[in-house]
Amino acid sequence: HHLARHAVACFATRGDIYAPWYEAAKVFDRYLIDADWSVNNCNWMWLSCSAFFYQYFRCYSPITFGKKTDPDGDFIRKYVPALKKFPSKYIYEPWKAPKHVQEKAGCIIGKDYPKPIIDDHTATSKENMRKIGDAYKANKSDGTAKPQLEK
Repeated sequence: HHLARHAVACFATRGDIYAPWYEAAKVFDRYLIDADWSVNNCNWMWLSCSAFFYQYFRCYSPITFGKKTDPDGDFIRKYVPALKKFPSKYIYEPWKAPKHVQEKAGCIIGKDYPKPIIDDHTATSKENMRKIGDAYKANKSDGTAKPQLEK
């Protein structure tokens, strides 16, 4: 679904990891069965807010988006077998499940499924939004911004 791709793109670029859009696009080009180079690259530029789309603050979180659109985690259970036995309460954040819940689900986070790569999603996302906001302010097209020259 395009909104799932949107959530991944937000996470990979402006939301959490802050990776360059063109590096993240390579992953989709390699693994998507419906990959189309031109569509993929334009979408990544758009979703990263590097071009075309200036509402950088509209960012889908894979956690929040999943909880809202698929509260029982059916999609996760189908495509991420390691997590299929987790209670719905923890399906989008299995690392928050107590050890006994992980054991009952047969999946220990950090052993059977990776730990999160971002320690504090909220703080990281907020900092990245600040950085991209600063970039937009520094490069306004209304003639008020002063160009920054690389040294």
